[in-house]
Amino acid sequence: MENELSRPLDVHRWSEYSEVNHFVHSIFEEYFRWQNPDLIKKHLKVALLDLYVAWNEHQDMKIGVHMNRNAYKAKSRYNALNISHKIIDVVKRLHEIGFINLTTGFYDPTGRLSRVTRIWSTKELISKFKSAKFTTHHVNHISNQEVIILRDSNKKDIKYEDNDDIVKMRNVLNDYNHLLKQTFIDIPELDKPIIETNDKYIPISSNERLVRRIFNNASWKDGGRFYGGWWQRVPSFFRSKIYLNNEGTIEDDYRSLHPNLLYANKGLDYVKLKRGDAYDIHVANINDKDDQRKLVKRLMLIAINAKDEATTFRAVKSELQEEIPYFSFKFDDLKLILNNLKEKHHEIADDFCTGKGLQLMNLDGKIAEYIIDKFTQNNIPVLCIHDSFVVPRSKDDFLRRTMNEAIVNITNQGLPNIDRKGLGLHEINSVKHLDRDLYLDRMIHLSETAPNRSEGYLYRKQLFEEYSGKVI
Repeated sequence: MENELSRPLDVHRWSEYSEVNHFVHSIFEEYFRWQNPDLIKKHLKVALLDLYVAWNEHQDMKIGVHMNRNAYKAKSRYNALNISHKIIDVVKRLHEIGFINLTTGFYDPTGRLSRVTRIWSTKELISKFKSAKFTTHHVNHISNQEVIILRDSNKKDIKYEDNDDIVKMRNVLNDYNHLLKQTFIDIPELDKPIIETNDKYIPISSNERLVRRIFNNASWKDGGRFYGGWWQRVPSFFRSKIYLNNEGTIEDDYRSLHPNLLYANKGLDYVKLKRGDAYDIHVANINDKDDQRKLVKRLMLIAINAKDEATTFRAVKSELQEEIPYFSFKFDDLKLILNNLKEKHHEIADDFCTGKGLQLMNLDGKIAEYIIDKFTQNNIPVLCIHDSFVVPRSKDDFLRRTMNEAIVNITNQGLPNIDRKGLGLHEINSVKHLDRDLYLDRMIHLSETAPNRSEGYLYRKQLFEEYSGKVI
């Protein structure tokens, strides 16, 4: 039960495609016709479409549904379709007619074992899905779904009033999501569009790419990062294999972004201080340089986000104990590393363990917005993973220039160090007339590492081309 594959009901699942409407109408007329069509049909459509998407994601995927009427707030900016407790009646009816399986949820006062009700399609409903004349490309989200989210300190979505800045943020995101919708994002090597890692299943789905911005602590100054899109949840190994519109990609990320931003807040430029790698700290009892850097980096980043040392050390131990099993992770040992970090970064030492991470996320969110907006305006797809960005290989130079522009415009500081994963076409061509052998070696490398396009990938590409009307 702990590793059960499930996700919450998506109350914004929608489509205006004629065949979808016909599918929903036929089920309504046969099984729900005595109910109010203006009210119930909308709820039925959301339920059926989300069940359809879940079935396409993975045959064992279940959907979590609250069966408590109080869980639904129809008149909320976060509920664009005004889905109400009537969804409960739809679920009960679908179960009654044998279209869904259902396991009843339960409440644990301690909050540790509480579970909402799980539903999933039966063979009868799957049979109808298989004969339906639409694909997952025809199923998306309602166009006016809220993409700017404000949460309180308990991570609950809360009300807010629009202003010019919020409207601008929303417009940037809506344009960006429209571009993503028109982009074929996939991994050629995957025959089945799913990644299994650490007991988790990550669907590589056209239905899992809506991006939102989330602000925290009821403040527009805390958080503001971009979330959503299956590419944020996959390990870096798989990100390097992503293709955009059937073209290979590269990924650039800002080196030590949050430490650099802390220095920038003090009016200092870390690059100009020439202290090298921000995470280059000797750790006793760790000989492996990669493990050493991994531990120091994780400790520093957690210390920037955490509010005290004890929380920092517990989090580091929890995250890395299995990866570096030979290290003790005693608090005294971690304390020594933290003190060495404070000595190396004495200018920003007072920012450690103060919970400033959300403020830094606000800055890196603004940096990401600049990059996303620039690419969207130029109709070039870009995938944001907070402080790193994935773009088509042919746009490597444009990405590098835009990332530099973003830092200068947002922080008023000098150019950062940027790490690259993969080979861009601009950097390959830049040596064409200077070092012919190097140029040929790089071209050969690209050729040799080009992925085999699986049958599943080619089929998904075909469906996208049929849906979008463009050949890629």
